[in-house]
Amino acid sequence: MNLRTITLSAAAAALLATGAIAQNTTTDPATPPAAVAPKDDAATAPKDGAATTTTVTSTTEAIQFTASVTPDQLVFSKLKGMDVRNAAGENLGDINDVILDKSGKPTVAIIGVGGFLGMGVKNVGVPFQALEFTMSNDTNTRVARLDVTKDALTAAPTFVYADEPETAARPIRTQ
Repeated sequence: MNLRTITLSAAAAALLATGAIAQNTTTDPATPPAAVAPKDDAATAPKDGAATTTTVTSTTEAIQFTASVTPDQLVFSKLKGMDVRNAAGENLGDINDVILDKSGKPTVAIIGVGGFLGMGVKNVGVPFQALEFTMSNDTNTRVARLDVTKDALTAAPTFVYADEPETAARPIRTQ
């Protein structure tokens, strides 16, 4: 397992665990934790694909749990390997990685460009916000749309990970 995979896994785990680490800070063992008021099922029922949420309140904070994904949300694990196409439907490559900032917001998508059967793939970093996620017309699967030409991506500089020295002799990473 390489450092990039470990770092990405740790970042994803940290994002998922943030809500789970909250705790009741009551120091008096005789004081019970705050009770959670029962919710009306009609108020929490999903409406038109909306996620079902439940709010739990302790003595110090409120945590809102989500029970499903809405159609306008992306599942992080489904991004890796997602096809990237331009407006003309031309296949540009696929998403090899996503770079997150300290707050967990995606900032850069690493697109694998070129190559054949995984050999000779060049990684190119593009702003995550430049991607539009849509459904493919021919395969009815979700794809990322990037409005550039294949030649522009081929001419773009190769993305270099911090754990890899940039040398002419280094092999190109495929994953």
